Amino acid sequence: MVAGQYPKREWRDSLDGQIRTIEAAVEIAKKHGVAIPDDITFHVDESGELHKDLTARGPRVDKPRGERVYWSDLVHDITHKVPFRIWPGILKSDEAIVAVLAHEMHEILTLRPLLERGEISIDDYVMHTEPGRPGNLHDEAWDVADRMVDKMRGVSPQ
Repeated sequence: MVAGQYPKREWRDSLDGQIRTIEAAVEIAKKHGVAIPDDITFHVDESGELHKDLTARGPRVDKPRGERVYWSDLVHDITHKVPFRIWPGILKSDEAIVAVLAHEMHEILTLRPLLERGEISIDDYVMHTEPGRPGNLHDEAWDVADRMVDKMRGVSPQ
């Protein structure tokens, strides 16, 4: 495990023991302050690729080094939305839902203006979002996620 590249909070299962649907998860995240634009969607990972240490994944972008990445590279051709896959294990915890969706939204919404203008190369896109790079946007997004969980728990920011 790379220090700072994972959440510091251990997520508690939901008190009611219910496993949430994706629709309910999105509503829970929004209720707790996660901004989710209408052109972003979430889906349960049915491939089994995701797990407790890889809780979500946005669209894959494959380009040669130096090529520019655009918002349109992330948008699904049929739905015209940016799809994120979610590990089913997070759906048993409202804290996990808020943390993971907040993490993903922090990354994508921070990069969105650059992507819309085509001002970011594939190299920089990967650098910002790749696990294992301390201090990058991916790392920062876990700090955001932890603060959201603290807020849910009524813990004052430190």
